[in-house]
Amino acid sequence: MQRRLKVVTTILDATHDYVPSATLDISREARGMGIVLVYAAYENMLYSLCRAVLEHVVNLRVSNKRLMPGLQIFAVHPKLKSLTNSSPAKIWSGSGSDVVDAITSSSCTISSDLFPDDGSHMRRSQVTTFCNVFNFGNPAPILREAWQRIDSIVNERNAVAHGRMTPEEVGRNYSIGEMRDFLQIWEIRWNEFLDWVESKASSRDTFRVRR
Repeated sequence: MQRRLKVVTTILDATHDYVPSATLDISREARGMGIVLVYAAYENMLYSLCRAVLEHVVNLRVSNKRLMPGLQIFAVHPKLKSLTNSSPAKIWSGSGSDVVDAITSSSCTISSDLFPDDGSHMRRSQVTTFCNVFNFGNPAPILREAWQRIDSIVNERNAVAHGRMTPEEVGRNYSIGEMRDFLQIWEIRWNEFLDWVESKASSRDTFRVRR
């Protein structure tokens, strides 16, 4: 994430720390594309973090039956997908019992390739879903100012990606000072979030039901 945000800063430096000519001023476009790259860094970070946490849980060797409910969904996800495609008869004769057997298994069948996608396209509710399934708690007090900006970043990125707005139009919403301040606080808060997740993940009891 830090490397990706550094790229945004480098682009801003290259397009703002000079006197632009009348025919070559791409500073607004640079600020608009900066927002797109900020979104990309955020999305990649959350997906990578999910994989890292799932791999950590697998290494802890907590059995399916001892996992917290959110993590049990990861453990039985293939069975649940099969269940949704089953006929009513198979739910009672096979698919349903397969889910029960998987939940009560003494092994851990979590796949690190899964992500708890809530369909919000990386808005704030996605971060909440992520934290809920892993039993981390409420992310809003950790992210603070960044929490309030997530949805607007997603909306502006989508507007550029789907052609509703140009990078120049998005860039008009920010002065260079505002962009630099935003990048700084965005990096600080997400690093604090990562530290918070690491602290939570250090306890095995975060992921398992106590006996």
